[in-house]
Amino acid sequence: AVSRITILIWSLHPMIAGRIFIWSRDEDEVKSYAPSYENLERPAFRDSPLQHVADGLGGVRQKLDTNPDEFQFPIMGDLREQGATDYVAMPLPFSDGRTNVMTLVSDHPKGFTTANLGLVFECSALISRLFEVFALTSNATTLLETYLGKRTGARVLGGKIRRGDGDNIDAAILFCDLRHSTRLETELGREAYLALLNRFFETTTEIVNAHDGEVLKFIGDAVLAIFPASSGRAHACKQAMESATEIVRGLGEPADDTEGPALECAIGVAFGEVTYGNVGSRERLDFTVIGSAANIAARLGEHGKVNGYAVVASDDVASEAGLSTVPLGTVELHNVSKPVTAHALELSLP
Repeated sequence: AVSRITILIWSLHPMIAGRIFIWSRDEDEVKSYAPSYENLERPAFRDSPLQHVADGLGGVRQKLDTNPDEFQFPIMGDLREQGATDYVAMPLPFSDGRTNVMTLVSDHPKGFTTANLGLVFECSALISRLFEVFALTSNATTLLETYLGKRTGARVLGGKIRRGDGDNIDAAILFCDLRHSTRLETELGREAYLALLNRFFETTTEIVNAHDGEVLKFIGDAVLAIFPASSGRAHACKQAMESATEIVRGLGEPADDTEGPALECAIGVAFGEVTYGNVGSRERLDFTVIGSAANIAARLGEHGKVNGYAVVASDDVASEAGLSTVPLGTVELHNVSKPVTAHALELSLP
């Protein structure tokens, strides 16, 4: 007698509100889709039994062979036109307190019997636990990818969770610092400045990801990214330098006036062996890179900021990347024991 089952499971994702699964007797496969948070603001969802139950307002039962004027939700009229005779929506609570939803539609002439619904209710706790197991894994993966990045998140989920866990890897390190941030915050105000800062992070992250890199962390108004040399030293250096070039241009050319003013940044790029792993206290860890290359990249960025260069790279990175650069000679960097031979991309800052 069941012609359709719909299950809504909430997620922990910065862009996706949850996942909806739809089984239909007339379909060979279960359909699923992931609504965005914007989708939930539309009348089709706000005025639905899914929203009603998810808000903790209790279950819904509606015979569909009655007067349509009695229907509480628009979808019930649509289902009636499709031949449905009965509709039920019930909560599927998770242990974290979130209320997910299951709905059932019948096209049997008499709809659901009391025995039918009693059996479904008895099974609902088991159904809820089953979906929660899968949701926990999915949410854990999403949270780790959101806060650590895909590559690093996968390592943590794979068991790299103890202090000291990590590997020594060769990588190009990119450090990108937003310029004039103090002035921008003062001129724009906190809310507009945060929107601008998010644009800075979004632009930088998208470009780094597109070049086989990964953003490890946001540090105030700066970004630390790595480009592992898994495909060779030259490839890593070239990807890092091409990312740097695109970041400078992307920030300096907003898509439209609504994105705010053009932004300037100072980027340092270096290459070397770093330890990629966990550091911190016994109970509070951070997954990062430790090594002289990371320090040199940050200091090269500072050198560029002071001397008017958008991108400054160490000599080995510049030669491997094969891009047009301006030799800066040997430069002294703060907290770097030896002078570093540096080059600047021909992208000057005003």
